[in-house]
Amino acid sequence: MKKHTEAVASDGETHLDDDPHTRDDLPADDTAAPRYKAIYQALLKNIRDGVYPVGALLPPELALCRQYDASRHTVREAVRMLAESGMVSRRAGVGTRVETTRATTRYTQQISKLADLFQYIAHATLQVNLVRMVRVSARTAEMLSCAAGSEWLRIIAIKLLQGQNAPVAHSEVYVHPDYSAVRSDVGKVKLPLSLLIEQKFSRRILEVKQEFSATPIKGETARALKVKPGTPGFVITRKYYGEKETLMLVTITTFPYKKMKYSMSLRFDPPAA
Repeated sequence: MKKHTEAVASDGETHLDDDPHTRDDLPADDTAAPRYKAIYQALLKNIRDGVYPVGALLPPELALCRQYDASRHTVREAVRMLAESGMVSRRAGVGTRVETTRATTRYTQQISKLADLFQYIAHATLQVNLVRMVRVSARTAEMLSCAAGSEWLRIIAIKLLQGQNAPVAHSEVYVHPDYSAVRSDVGKVKLPLSLLIEQKFSRRILEVKQEFSATPIKGETARALKVKPGTPGFVITRKYYGEKETLMLVTITTFPYKKMKYSMSLRFDPPAA
């Protein structure tokens, strides 16, 4: 491992200097793996070796680009993999902070604005198991604010992390009948369903309401997640609204409790002068 020369900038981030001799060597099998994976492995090793200790910040994105002679997109993918493993957390205006030296299968969401939510969804890998129109029960109709027996598009899918066989989440989705024509694109177009609806129908999603709950995982959901029935689950229900508070889309995502961490940062507005 070559020695890093570091400097702490005024913004509190740790920067590598521009000396080319500070660049890290990538793993020997770099040619056999995508570039971002090789950089991920190199950063992972640096964290475990204490080059970037717990509590420290990783170098800024541009510094990592120079360090590994890689594009910003490639570096972002590598850092995203670290974040998904729970080893680092990313915060706007602060940087990427090392949280632990041990990678886990936990999925971490760090959301401070609507754009962050769409970015998170874009990174999810979905395996679609069901797409069909259904008549909703009275209980589901209450959640959807519609009449019992109304027809909505129902989608069942599981979310996977790269390189892992066990799914991290089970998603049940209901699409308003006005937008049910997206069924022909589900699983074929690599776009979050919310953005697909926006593009296909020229309708904007203006608000997303979230609800969090804890519940035992049962039945088909437990089988899909490959967990024992009764395993504690963390459930996020998201309702997507358009103009005039029209409900366009609802997603119910269930995570086994060991595979999910939700991070939220709240900032106080300064008092009015």
